[in-house]
Amino acid sequence: MKTLVPLILAFSFSLCAVQAQTCNTGRLDPRVALALKTVLRDLPGSATVSVEQIRDVRIPAVPFPQADLQMMKVTADSIPIQIFNPLHATGLPIIIYYHPGGFVTPLLPFMQYECWRQAKIFEAIVVAVDYRIAPEHPFPAAVNDSYNAFLWISNNGQTFGGDTAKIIVEGLSAGGNLAAVVCQKALIAGISGHIKLQVLNCPSTDNAGNSSRYESFQQYASGYFQTKAFSEYTIRAYAPNENINNPEIGPINRQDLRGLPPALVLTAEFDPLRDEGQRYAERLRKSGVQVWRHCFAGQIHCLLGLPPGSQELKLADELLFNTMRNVLNR
Repeated sequence: MKTLVPLILAFSFSLCAVQAQTCNTGRLDPRVALALKTVLRDLPGSATVSVEQIRDVRIPAVPFPQADLQMMKVTADSIPIQIFNPLHATGLPIIIYYHPGGFVTPLLPFMQYECWRQAKIFEAIVVAVDYRIAPEHPFPAAVNDSYNAFLWISNNGQTFGGDTAKIIVEGLSAGGNLAAVVCQKALIAGISGHIKLQVLNCPSTDNAGNSSRYESFQQYASGYFQTKAFSEYTIRAYAPNENINNPEIGPINRQDLRGLPPALVLTAEFDPLRDEGQRYAERLRKSGVQVWRHCFAGQIHCLLGLPPGSQELKLADELLFNTMRNVLNR
């Protein structure tokens, strides 16, 4: 976290910049273009792959001290959670992490390192929720697990060193969808005040069956890792017989967004999900929710293809770090 401290000085400027930035350069980052032809080339991205093929993809896992990880199962449904506390401290903010994977892949080993890394640099405890996945467990299993895990952590976070007055929910891609839905369900239940910030990174905020609503789904339908066909394929596995405008599947379809927790919404220019993420951020803002947002020009879904230590990844850390400080220091 100390490595990010100098970036605080630029926070006021950053807030203005993230609110005003447009994201239509039309120029794909050359580093990402190379990655799409090499390391990302064989990863699933079409409707022709099976769920088994998606789950069989092997991405190298980065090692971290296993003493920093505690695994347990919680609630009557025995939901697996993974608790990362590299500082081995108490009274820390809690980041509840909902992983990506199109609702069809579990929490994978390579995702663990990111949880550990965030816990370390943000001086927090990260709790990753290994929610049930489709098609074996279709909607609403993932939503129920995500929300019930949030409830358990809210009531029991102090038992593993967390400060339950400082809860942040974070999700990437499908996980961003679940983080947004958890916030909405908490609002309906009257407990959204327990969540100080929602972090939605390249989120799916609508049912992919509504892809015709968004220009980015047509512009970047294929060729940029995340594809329109893949999104439609996974939503059919996840919610095959549900109302296409169900807000617990597509949170952008909830009519009243007033009172939701502050939000940091990150999007990428060459991502089919870009427009629905940006539109959800704008709807939140118009509903009176405090929103920070940033679109990464020239980048693809979840900022994949960038080398470690790149300025864009550092900026993503900076935005989360600064926004955390803003909401937790009130």
